Amino acid sequence: MARSTSFVERSSPIDGFKFLLTFTTGLLNTPDGTLAQLAAFLSSACGTKVSAQAVDERINVMAEEFMRLCLAKAISMSRRPLEFEEGILAGFDHVYVIDSTNFELHPSLADVFKGNGGGASKASMRIQLVLDYLKGTIHVKIGDTTLSDPKTLYDIVDMQLLDMSGKCLYLSDLGYFKTATFEKVVAIPGQYFLSKLMFGVKLLDKYGKTLDLQGLLKKSPESFDMTVQIGGLTCRLVGRRLPDNVVNQRLRKANEASERTGGITDAYRLFLQYAMCITNLPVQYGEKALFVLYRIRWRIELVFKTWKSILAMHKIRSSKRERVMCEVYGKLILAALSSMVCAASDACLDGMVVSLHRAMRHMRVAAMSWALAIVAGARRHMRFISCLAHDIARLCTKRSQKKKQTIEHIVGQTFVQDGKRTGKGERENEHPISNSQSPTDEGQK
Repeated sequence: MARSTSFVERSSPIDGFKFLLTFTTGLLNTPDGTLAQLAAFLSSACGTKVSAQAVDERINVMAEEFMRLCLAKAISMSRRPLEFEEGILAGFDHVYVIDSTNFELHPSLADVFKGNGGGASKASMRIQLVLDYLKGTIHVKIGDTTLSDPKTLYDIVDMQLLDMSGKCLYLSDLGYFKTATFEKVVAIPGQYFLSKLMFGVKLLDKYGKTLDLQGLLKKSPESFDMTVQIGGLTCRLVGRRLPDNVVNQRLRKANEASERTGGITDAYRLFLQYAMCITNLPVQYGEKALFVLYRIRWRIELVFKTWKSILAMHKIRSSKRERVMCEVYGKLILAALSSMVCAASDACLDGMVVSLHRAMRHMRVAAMSWALAIVAGARRHMRFISCLAHDIARLCTKRSQKKKQTIEHIVGQTFVQDGKRTGKGERENEHPISNSQSPTDEGQK
């Protein structure tokens, strides 16, 4: 790949292999490393003594394209399959969770990476991430603030950029709310969506008449599940009343955010008292099942937390575009391949699951040893990966507590309403209503 991109055309102390190693395990060792630190890594790990200037000269357009190809290869290798023989995910082939993360770049890059303007950042990068919760694969798009959330999901579905074979579910928050996207999903057999309801969206009842949502909420129902129409789409509107402490938290945040506009309206105040979502999943997926499914979406927040706290994805200080892209590609390569290491660790466990954050933290500690193992050859590297996977399985599992079970356990113990069972410990045909840990409330994030 280095030769195909003309990154390597003749003999050089820093070839494609060493460059890739530097911008992956080297950055894992020192996530916000300077050029001098990257040069020191080359000397320690590869025995290649070069100056910081020599490293800088190798970071060019060809190097950026080389790292982009390496990322594409790593993404194609990423996997961390989860199997649910029973529960609400049994029968699904893919559960796609989408979200984005932004971080500031050097102000001099404003012409290349547009920021928010005004008093906000002059230059910033936005990464759109789609995580397949069941397969562990990822899909990424890199851009600036013009890479909008609604259009990104619409294009992904419209151009079928993901594996849509079998039964698929798309989980997204309000930033991706777009009726046209949901219509695209519904048009494909076996495709389902689950999204929060956006305030102010015009709803029609199943007869095509305007739905008075405010009038419905004024009656203070504990929960509701009805057929509605949004544009040309027919789907379900499901909601439940939130606990008072959650409502108060929501109202306080809403009032703080609207201080300049004179406060929130009575309609919005009433709207905040409920967790509401829309979906085309069949009625067998009751209220409890839907809100448990939506909790899976927070898995992607843990991924972003790992990217920033372990890989320091948001700490790229260079003003050179090519170096910024090489660092981002290198860190994303680590993120993609970490799924394979976690999958190997999961295989060593009996029903338990490895914590991605703890696993990446462990890999960061072992970064230099990992680099030396790679340089030593494939056989040494395989032995190192085997030991690494076992150490992670031993030291980095999720800690399940009685009052705070893992999402994998909750999903496996929640069932569709099939007339036989709806959830562990529930009576037959009982409507599942839970007033704890509302997954759709931003305050519980």
